[in-house]
Amino acid sequence: MALTFVKVYNPSTCVRIALFSETFVPQRNGVALVLWRLVRYLSHSGHQVLVATAHPATPLEPEPELPPNVSVLKVPGWKLPRYPDLTMARPFSRRVAKEVMAFEPDIVHLVTEYSMGLTGLRLARRMGRPMLASFHTNIPSYLPYYGFGWASRWCWAYLRWFHNRVGLTLCPSETSRRELVARGFRNVRVWGRGVDTSFFRPGWDPARPGASGRDAESAPVRLLYVGRLTPEKEIPVLFRAYRKARELDPELQLELILAGDGAYSPRMRSGAPPGVKFTGYLEGAALSETYAAADLFVFPSRTETLGNVILEAMASGLPVVAAAEGGTLENVRHGVNGLLVPGGDADRFAEAIVTLARDRDLRSRLARNARAWAEERSWERAFEGLLAEYRERIELKKAANHQ
Repeated sequence: MALTFVKVYNPSTCVRIALFSETFVPQRNGVALVLWRLVRYLSHSGHQVLVATAHPATPLEPEPELPPNVSVLKVPGWKLPRYPDLTMARPFSRRVAKEVMAFEPDIVHLVTEYSMGLTGLRLARRMGRPMLASFHTNIPSYLPYYGFGWASRWCWAYLRWFHNRVGLTLCPSETSRRELVARGFRNVRVWGRGVDTSFFRPGWDPARPGASGRDAESAPVRLLYVGRLTPEKEIPVLFRAYRKARELDPELQLELILAGDGAYSPRMRSGAPPGVKFTGYLEGAALSETYAAADLFVFPSRTETLGNVILEAMASGLPVVAAAEGGTLENVRHGVNGLLVPGGDADRFAEAIVTLARDRDLRSRLARNARAWAEERSWERAFEGLLAEYRERIELKKAANHQ
């Protein structure tokens, strides 16, 4: 069945965007959720969007209702070995080629670099359309966690080839940009992220002087982690830090809550210390309320290109204790809105937890600074910047064609 699009009110300002991504909602990961926010923004702004993505190998949650002028084309695929949460689409589908050529995009955005990215790259070149690519996920840094560390070098070589063929790469943080440039990627720019500060809000009134944290002095200090329960997130480091923190101060009341799921959830649950709470995957009000009810956000991952959940935690008025590596450094400022510790060092992680759990005044200051930091980062600003990149690539292509 051919895809159909509703005619927009002002076609003279409409941009037709083809997005190629291995992942999209209802899949549960940062890339899928950012992409879902993006297509809703583009629809609301009067643009037309076609998303070509993988059809999950196993049924997930119900498909969300698509906004106007957005269509999704799903391609069958297969689960990745040792990473079954992600489906790899069959590349170079004739159906995709037919539908994309009928759509006649003004620009092609390659959201992921693998089978769907290669499909989009080939179609953009065949059609003579401008394109750009995103670097969302540092897959080479994931590989050692799954027994494929030997392949990281080859993965970087492929990614360099892919992105340099596209011509413009957008990454979510300055830390990521510097790493990509150092590895030989050309024309790399930062496309930042935002957070909905009206949805993610503190459990205290940020307008009230001196406010922060829950008021009950005797209540346990709640430590919260939000994210996938997968090896690259280094959950075992968090478990060791939690045990160590309780040893450092046995009278200190601490609770550790993990919000998230994934194929490795059973393994993570079986390795958890006594008393750790697992909520499963949360979204909507349940997620924002869980953030608001916590006192500290704890995030041991060393592989982030940004860490969207960090901004959500900050918007919720939570100081962050995190590994001082990767894209986490984009938002966490040591001693300002959180504490940074060496990656993988459970002892230092525990010391930071105990420091903030004991010192309510420090926790209060960092919490208010975290909220203020998040308030300066909106999704609208982030997506306006991306749309400006789209328009620039389109104009450059037009100029090149007229030479």
